[in-house]
Amino acid sequence: MDRRTVVAFVGDDASAGERVSRAVDAAWEGTDGPTFRALAPADLDADREGEGPLNATCVVVVTAAAATDGAVRDRLKRLPSNVPVIALVEDATTATIRALLSADVDDVVEVGGRDSTADGPDDVARLVECFANRADPDRVQLGDDDVARLADVLLDAGTTLMSTRTDEVDTKIEWTMENVGEHAELDRIVCYREDNGRFVPAYSWCPDGSEPEPRAFEDFPDPDQLSTFTNVARSSAAPAFSGDGSAETGERPPATVHVPLVVDWELSGIVAFESDDCRVWTDDEVDLYRTLGDLVAHTIARNDRRVALRRQAEQLEQFSAVVSHDLRNPLNVISGYLSLSEEELSPTRYEAMNGAVDRMETLIDDLLMLARRGEAIGDTEPVPIEAIAEEAWQSVRAPDATLTIADEIGRVEADPSRLRQAFENLFRNAIDHGGRDVTIEIGPLAAGGDRGLYVADDGPGIPIELVDTVFDSGVSSADSSGIGLAIVDRIVEAHEWDIEARNDDGAVFELTFGADATRAASL
Repeated sequence: MDRRTVVAFVGDDASAGERVSRAVDAAWEGTDGPTFRALAPADLDADREGEGPLNATCVVVVTAAAATDGAVRDRLKRLPSNVPVIALVEDATTATIRALLSADVDDVVEVGGRDSTADGPDDVARLVECFANRADPDRVQLGDDDVARLADVLLDAGTTLMSTRTDEVDTKIEWTMENVGEHAELDRIVCYREDNGRFVPAYSWCPDGSEPEPRAFEDFPDPDQLSTFTNVARSSAAPAFSGDGSAETGERPPATVHVPLVVDWELSGIVAFESDDCRVWTDDEVDLYRTLGDLVAHTIARNDRRVALRRQAEQLEQFSAVVSHDLRNPLNVISGYLSLSEEELSPTRYEAMNGAVDRMETLIDDLLMLARRGEAIGDTEPVPIEAIAEEAWQSVRAPDATLTIADEIGRVEADPSRLRQAFENLFRNAIDHGGRDVTIEIGPLAAGGDRGLYVADDGPGIPIELVDTVFDSGVSSADSSGIGLAIVDRIVEAHEWDIEARNDDGAVFELTFGADATRAASL
């Protein structure tokens, strides 16, 4: 951390330098004030690489001659905006003052005039007053090395926050705030979230034990700028001086940086960075705080979406369970009476009605599974594909259909129950579209050397307009719900496999396994 504790005089006039030295002693008499340093214009050449004599200055005093020197002007322009430049002039004409102000001088003090005594007490008093209005030797700011270290901290924080789980969000955000606060030597960081017009503390790092309170938007500094997603940085105010020129000790407001949290082009919160020191914020430092704000905003937004989706899934599961229960009761009644009436009905009518009951049971099972399981899979293990496919075929009631499985189909790392379900749905899809006497074949993929399998049938194939959307929920060319293939797609995606559909004298579904699944199954 760089502390600015020097008042620098730049010029070749020794008497002017002596006046500045006396003014420094008078302004901070009895306090641990800044030191005085006299420099010739040529001394600033050593400051070209940013390591020179003006680095620690809280105020620079220059003679009029030095202020108009080209090399000196260039160096003064590179000073931080919070370091004032005061020019000393002997003849404060309008033209002289205009020329000095155009050279980016912040204030002009007339010295050595006709009314000045040899010791120049009036000159010293004017300088003391100017210091009181302009200088603050206690101000500190991050140096280049500090900023670089803070950037590294935020880089690590980005990796941490981007990979956080829902149950870790609070802990990791506050850990990140603590890490940033300690590296930047701050006193508090508070993250406020908007809640019905109020900004409520959601996360905070306050080593002093303070408890941040909710705030109205108007209570933040420059709310108009925050509302347009602009950072608001406020350095500490200059110290007050007593009548005798000494600095008065009193409580001053903290130096603050407020950055907006922006989600979907809306202001969702504000992060406040505070320091009780007489702090000056550099542009690079404020940019890093904005980066932290963006990381926090993204993490919160992603977690909010995740929680909302989980809540929706739970509601959907509960709804599906209720609907399933309410539908199964009358369906069981229908099925029972249908069984009792089998001898009274013609085979054609009975099969049609029994098929409708079976179809409703399948739809209920599919809907309930989709709501409960989604894309989740359980523990995986190396499983023989042929055995899983045969188990699935046994649960599909299609006595007139035929299933052929190639001998070299092999094994794969998978969740057995979900893989079986995928086969069941592919078989039912083939029967729905190809008829009860459809022929289905399962074999290994050979093209390109990819490890996978195909499930093909000799039905009419997939309508060309549905090839690209056949796995979307609700898409079907038969009298079905269109859920079966959507479930297959989710099961495949959960295993991190790929599946494609095409036509080749019927529908063909090509399932490509991931390299990890193939490798694990071969062990």
